[in-house]
Parts: sequence; structure tokens; C-alpha cells
Amino acid sequence: MTSAATPRLQFQSPAKINLFLAVHRRRDDGFHELSSLVAPLSFGDLLEVSICDGDQDHLSCAQEGVPTGAENLILQAAQRFREATEGAQCFEFSLDKRIPMGAGLGGGSGNAATALRAMNQLCHEPLSEHQLLGIAAELGSDCPLFLTGQPTLMRGRGEQLESLPADLVSELCGRKVLLFKPDFPIATAGAYQRLIASAPHSYISEVAAGEQLEAFYGSRDLGALLYNSFEGPIGEKFIAIPTLLNDLRSMGLACLMSGSGSCCFALPGDDSPSISEIKRYVTDAWGETVFFVETSIAAADTRSSARSR
Repeated sequence: MTSAATPRLQFQSPAKINLFLAVHRRRDDGFHELSSLVAPLSFGDLLEVSICDGDQDHLSCAQEGVPTGAENLILQAAQRFREATEGAQCFEFSLDKRIPMGAGLGGGSGNAATALRAMNQLCHEPLSEHQLLGIAAELGSDCPLFLTGQPTLMRGRGEQLESLPADLVSELCGRKVLLFKPDFPIATAGAYQRLIASAPHSYISEVAAGEQLEAFYGSRDLGALLYNSFEGPIGEKFIAIPTLLNDLRSMGLACLMSGSGSCCFALPGDDSPSISEIKRYVTDAWGETVFFVETSIAAADTRSSARSR
């Protein structure tokens, strides 16, 4: 239990979208080599963290279906943090889960990275940024992204991070994003199995991906950049996803599936239909239970989003 004198910090744990996700090939270790331009969002979960008495970490979450045992990456992050710092302190976590699961928005990975950031701050920063990134990479391929706090290019299996030009980051930050998810999740493992089954057509070479990224750096045409290697294989099984996306594209709306799905996003522009019209169209296609959120690419460094409680 947390003592009254123990500080309790609240962090935002952001969702992410993949503006560009090119899977190149399956590696000998079973992971996939990829290139992805990823952006954290203003929308996300809330994670409260404090040092607690006793010899066991505690995680609570009121939302149904969220695992709170050892399989949760937050608790795995706490164990890795203790090992890295050779510390004995345990932590209490309270998660307000707003990011839907099985959506391709990086909710679990973001929670783990946010927990690392919070624990390091509570313990007066015993670990360097480099050490935190190393632990994050061990926890999950896209965990390191959430320690950067800004749009970033991921390579390797996702653990290799490359900074974008500062002016491009400034252009992306604050860009309006609409998230919409059908009432079914897609398991990441199953999505990769469909990707493998569609190989080699579902893969794109590093050269081709590099050319697309370089063209974007020059043109800054975000709509032309949008690409996801998973969209074809996933769409073969879940036809509702490409059907809606293609309809929205025919209306002049830049949109894409994020990660391995099932959540999709749109980037409304000056000539796009109104947000209310887009929401009505999505709801007509996917039903009233559709998840729909208006947000933006995070305009501030999400690493500094902690506040005392």
C-alpha cells in the first residue's frame, strides 16, 4: 500500500498511429524487419504510479478485459527496472484504460514505456535515457518509440529509432487525426500470420520504402505517404476495413489502418467532409458501437506529461 507521504505521479500514456509501415522480410529470429514513421497522439490512457510498501508490485484497472497480472507489460517493466537499478522498491500502478485493445494503437507498449519513465522519475532518475531505451526494446518492439515523445522513424524490428528533421516534426505536431475502430479487435500474432501467408506480395523492399520516405521528406505530402503492409492481408479477412477506407478515400479523405489493426485513422484537410459527416459515414458503415475519437498528433513532448496527485 502507498503511504500518505509517497508522491503519486500521473502520466499520460499516448496512443500512436503508423503513418507509414513497410514490412520488408521475416528475419531468422522470427521477427520482421520494417520501416515505420510513427506518431504519438494527444489521446491516450492515464497511468498513476507511486512507490509502495511491501515486496510486490500492484496494478489496478477498472476497465473490463485488461489483464492485471504478470502478463501485463507494466508489471514486466517494473521487474526490469528493479533488475537494472538493483533496487528493492515496489510500485503501485493505477491504469485508466482509454485506448482500445487489439487496435494497432500501441496501448500496451505505451503503458510499459510510460511506467519506465514514471518509475525513473520517482526514483530520482537512476537510469539514463539510453538505459531506458534498452529496457523498452526488451519489453516490446515498439516500446522505445513512446520514450521519444514525438514523431519518429522506426527501423529494425522497431527498436532502432531515427529522428526526423526538426521542421518536419513541427509540421506534423498538432495535425488533426480521427480514430475509428470497428467493434472487433485484431490480435497482433494473427495479423503477422496473415502477413506471412501473403508473402512475398505483402513485403516491400528497404529500397522502395526508402524512396517513398525520401519523396515525403521533399514534398511533405502526408496523404501520398500513407502506406501499411498489413492492410492488404488483414483486409482479405476483415473486408469491412478496406471497404470503408476505400469509400473514404474516394471522398478525398487521407486514411489508413494503423499498425496491425483494427483501428483506422483519417487526416481531415481543408477540402475534406466535416468531422460530423465523417463520423456519420463511419457509423453507418460499422454500426453505432464504433469507437470514434477526434485527436491530434501530440503537439508537445509527451515525456513531460507527468503531474503530482
